[in-house]
Amino acid sequence: MTMTAGRFVRLTVLLAMWACSLRPAMAQGVGAIGGTVTDASGAVMPGVSVTLSNPRGSIGGNQEAFTDARGAFQFLRLVPGTYTVKAELGGFRSAVLENIVVNADATTRVDLKLEIGTLEEGITVTGESPLLDTTSALKQTVLSRDVLDSLPNRIDVWSVARVIPSVVLSKVDVGGSESFLQSTATVHGSNNENGFLIDGMDVSNLDGNGTGAVLYLDPYAFQETNYQTSGGGTAISSKGGLLFNMVTRTGTNQFHGGAMFNGANHGMSSANYSDELRAQLLAGIPDIVRQANPNIVPGADILKIYDVGAWLAGPVVRDKLWFSFSAHDQALDQYLLGNYNPDGTQVLDDNLMWTIASKVAWQMTRTAQLSYFNNLQYKLIGHRNGGGTFAESRARNLNDKYPDVHQVKFTSPIRSRMVVDASWSRFRADDMFGQEPEVQAGDISRFDAVTSTYLLALPTYRDNAMFRDQVLTSMGYFTGRHDIRFGYQFIDGGEKSSNWSTSGMRAVYRSGVPDSVNTYNVPILSTSSKIPVAFEPWHRDHGVFIQDKWTPTAKLTLNLGLRFETTYGWLPATCRPATTFVNEQCFAAINGSPDFKGLVPRVSAVYDVFGDGKTAVKVSASRYDQPITLSNVQRVNPLGIVNDTRAWTVCTPGQRIGCDLNGDLTPQLNELGVSTGFPFGTNNRYADGLEWPVSNEYNLELQRQLPGSIVLSAGYTRRETRRNIGTRNVAVPLDTYIPLQVTEAQSGKPVTVYNQAPALRGKTDYLWDNAPEFDTNFNGADFTATRRLSDHWSMAGGASFGKTVGDIYAASAVSSQVDLNNPNNTFRRGVVGNDVPWSYRMSGVYELPRQIWLSGTWQFYQGFPDTTTVSVGNNTVALTQGTQVLTVEPRGTTRLPSVSSLDVSVRKTWRAGNKSFEPRIDLYNFTNNAAILGRITQLGPTYLRVSNIQRGRLIKLGMSVEF
Repeated sequence: MTMTAGRFVRLTVLLAMWACSLRPAMAQGVGAIGGTVTDASGAVMPGVSVTLSNPRGSIGGNQEAFTDARGAFQFLRLVPGTYTVKAELGGFRSAVLENIVVNADATTRVDLKLEIGTLEEGITVTGESPLLDTTSALKQTVLSRDVLDSLPNRIDVWSVARVIPSVVLSKVDVGGSESFLQSTATVHGSNNENGFLIDGMDVSNLDGNGTGAVLYLDPYAFQETNYQTSGGGTAISSKGGLLFNMVTRTGTNQFHGGAMFNGANHGMSSANYSDELRAQLLAGIPDIVRQANPNIVPGADILKIYDVGAWLAGPVVRDKLWFSFSAHDQALDQYLLGNYNPDGTQVLDDNLMWTIASKVAWQMTRTAQLSYFNNLQYKLIGHRNGGGTFAESRARNLNDKYPDVHQVKFTSPIRSRMVVDASWSRFRADDMFGQEPEVQAGDISRFDAVTSTYLLALPTYRDNAMFRDQVLTSMGYFTGRHDIRFGYQFIDGGEKSSNWSTSGMRAVYRSGVPDSVNTYNVPILSTSSKIPVAFEPWHRDHGVFIQDKWTPTAKLTLNLGLRFETTYGWLPATCRPATTFVNEQCFAAINGSPDFKGLVPRVSAVYDVFGDGKTAVKVSASRYDQPITLSNVQRVNPLGIVNDTRAWTVCTPGQRIGCDLNGDLTPQLNELGVSTGFPFGTNNRYADGLEWPVSNEYNLELQRQLPGSIVLSAGYTRRETRRNIGTRNVAVPLDTYIPLQVTEAQSGKPVTVYNQAPALRGKTDYLWDNAPEFDTNFNGADFTATRRLSDHWSMAGGASFGKTVGDIYAASAVSSQVDLNNPNNTFRRGVVGNDVPWSYRMSGVYELPRQIWLSGTWQFYQGFPDTTTVSVGNNTVALTQGTQVLTVEPRGTTRLPSVSSLDVSVRKTWRAGNKSFEPRIDLYNFTNNAAILGRITQLGPTYLRVSNIQRGRLIKLGMSVEF
């Protein structure tokens, strides 16, 4: 299937290139145009005929409206693009404004003035409307297809996001090096409330709280990429983090299309590590690897990277039915720094992905619109890391996924002041984290806790089939000073999940010496067997909202929103098969986990200071119910993956249990010590009166448009999370722990470790409740400057400052780590997540003579905070609860070095009739920096060993053809 699809994509590219040689789409979204018509004295003019037209002729592009008593008019539900507005009234000259740019989720202001005269004496203005939206406090960055094509960072939604102030990404992409494995995006201190959308419909994954991506939104398949960093008082969206909203491409009355290729081989990348770093990397090579290959050279080289794509859009029936289609094929092979195989080779990170997108749009009547969109994708990561800092090729996941999205949208006005929208989306994905072909049944995973390295196999594997169906309906009513929208949202989603292990065990070593064994509760199988579905967690969400955009005065707009929503989780009855380590058992269905209901207000005020649309003060306050999806029901899932710990050390004289009896460094069942107990989901329960966790966001922003299409902005944001859910193991009270003064064996660090009372070994009763200790607070400021492309150049840049404080363990999914009764969790309060005190970024495009374009992006930011720990294992002291990891200093006492990255692109445009040809050269990490992006922070012989660096300079060559 993979090979066939890849050939199909490449064939499509060839056909598009052929079409380009023979002869000569825009986006689907929810933009708007609004404004007022006045006479020469500035008095408002009611009853003026205002017509809208789209030069290319697209769906919804030809409309007519009349100004109301306030001289106001509005065109809603517009496909993003460029429009013309014309105002006419008998006895006055007509006024026309051209080149009006409409983006999704924004209202473009258009004010027209009519002079006394005849209609034939019309005045045409070719220019640009104000760049500020003085009707909304929504914070968003919109990148059109043309803007994306001009930038070097255009490969995936995460690399594109690096140009947006206030957005912090967990990875540093160099020319697409991270495009196959998503980067965690943090905005205003939050990274677990994000959403991935297509035309406003959620296509995020369903794992955990459903804020990650399983469908990798491909910018090449869409017309516009929209990043929303703050809802600004709108009640329409349920999520309040960073929203990646892709606006689909819609055909027009003209055929348009194109094809492109970009790529690089090994010879086009550069080494960038210093002599000091090279020496450290050489010292970290395991002896077995060095013996197999004495001449091995460590590195993070990109061996090959390419992407090839094509698109075509146009009319099926002019002015009635349009289509668009795109296909994109990508591949990447690169080495993973510090990861080696026993045969002396480096671990290969091999990836491929193809994406096919298609859309049909139908103008059913003069005003009613219907569209269908499909996005099908296949992605394969041949050797995905499944745990630990380092891993050989066998101890990785063979990860492949097939996300598939179908969407239908309908829009129609009812009379002149009412619009009805209805959307349906069907999302399916199979996300398999399987074993590598070399791994056999019975292979035991091996993990060294000192070097943080996996060998031979991973302890468990999984397959998640995801299902989501959703409906979004709304009705908009526009009258006088009010633009009211009512809506209802329904989401039904879940997973059919399977877990397995090849041995049911993980052997833990310390510098190669046996320490312990973890055993697991999953079936012991291999992927050659049919893996049955083990459990099916589901959730169902309802949301009802009302939004009023009220304009009490000409300068003031109030956005008043209220949203009521519910979420309900359940798990059908299921049975656990017997394994070597757990007994067979059946479990009753779980219902109402959770059963939350929430009412969240969101408001904003926008004041147009001088009434000309060029200076605005924006204030907003919003509350969001935090995404739940399947996270709550998964906590009480009796078949969720859990493990115990059993002693397995070097035998002392006379020892007959809990040690390596035959000295073969491989655990046998008769060698394992006493279990610490399995923290099954059945041992988790929720407190009575548990409330839905919420986030509160407050924004204050001042915007000013300057001459030359420049917009300056200064904003302050405070974001709080409250009612976060935490846990206490009430079966092991805080005062039952016994303090021990020890010196950790690997690091020599004296520490106090708390031992669980032996009488309470294996006792677990986790009570989950709202925990004030887990509250987080972010305070920060953003300063930005943007300039729309004119006079041959454009620019966007800014600086962000902020700090997030909370519980440093709260994000962990492991109960023992977040247990509020465990005194070993020291230095709890501190900076959390990818906290970055300051960051600067800039991007721009400049047109040189002879249609040569120069563009670049630059970012510079403080490195992420370290969490310095020691791992107290059996070689230090035998604890009742097993190995205990201790934090030894406040988080952020040390930080990773600052990161600087500069990417540059040069392209030349040749035009022949209605066709254009653009060769280009992209230079990534132009200055060949080598910032350290990851290192071991556990004290011991490998402390500060580098695990990840910024990849070296990469040169990519490309060609695009469009008609």
